[in-house]
Order: sequence, then C-alpha cells, then structure tokens
Amino acid sequence: MSNLAKFDVIRLYLRQQFPKHHIADFEEGTSRAHVFRVDGPHGHPLHYAVIGLDFLLDQTAEGLQQTLLSSGLGDKLKEAGTSPVTVSKTGFSTGGTIAVA
Repeated sequence: MSNLAKFDVIRLYLRQQFPKHHIADFEEGTSRAHVFRVDGPHGHPLHYAVIGLDFLLDQTAEGLQQTLLSSGLGDKLKEAGTSPVTVSKTGFSTGGTIAVA
C-alpha cells in the first residue's frame, strides 16, 4: 500500500481530532518523515505531527487508523503545543526541529 493512502488516513484522523482547523502536510527536508501541520481557525500553526516513514512501512490503512486512535496522538499534540510530536517505529517523542526542504 502506498504512503499516499496512509497520508489520507492521517489527515482524516487529524480532521476528526481538530474540527474547524486546517490540516496541511509536506515532506520533511530529510525525506525520512512526513509533517502534518494543524493550523488554527485564523491560519496560525498550532501543532506539528512528524510521521516517520519507518513507522508507516509496516502499517496498513486499517491498522494505521486503529493505531492512531489508540495512541492518543491528538492529545499528545495538544499537550505539546507548537513543539513537534514525532512518531516513529520506536514510539513518540516531543521537541526537536523540522527540516524544511
């Protein structure tokens, strides 16, 4: 399954977690992750989810949906504020920077 279908699953999850917010996404400059940005109703960035491509490798769309729901990613993003929350095959981490291509 392509990562594009998995990105759709992540977008849908974030739209459900953050209704009335804009969800944007882009490839991180290192090409090892995909960044999802949650913008507030007035367009300012609120949250960043950095999804490692290593994490997506073993996921199916259905499994990914369940993983996102059970992980509490939405709550982790709210707690982190504008600090990036990184999801990799080893788990979650908060902080760091985002490389923009």
